[in-house]
Amino acid sequence: MLDKIKRTAAALALATGALAATAATAQAGTQAQQADYAGCRLGYVCMYQNEADWNAGRPSHSWSQYGAHNLNNQYGTKWVFNNQHSGAKAQLCFGYNGANCTGLVINSYTVGVADITPINSIRLYP
Repeated sequence: MLDKIKRTAAALALATGALAATAATAQAGTQAQQADYAGCRLGYVCMYQNEADWNAGRPSHSWSQYGAHNLNNQYGTKWVFNNQHSGAKAQLCFGYNGANCTGLVINSYTVGVADITPINSIRLYP
């Protein structure tokens, strides 16, 4: 199953190359709905610098509190995994402090691959 997730996520990374503010998502599967996954603790949203970090389970950032979280000095394509439960979501925002949240919405137990360059914060919400 992990190989399928890797292949899907890799295909998404290629598909999002032409998209600056949006990205497709892939369901991480029921295994993620039960525990930590890819180094991301259950109840957290994690960001990975590249596919190698995703595969190795090494997130560079993680958040567990609802609200906006500013991103600094983050550029290029990143992998964002929402390991929250109960339907909680994460959304990429173009402004700091959760302003202009019109970017990608990542549902629970889903990974999104996106160009983070124009993104300045990520918002977690129920």
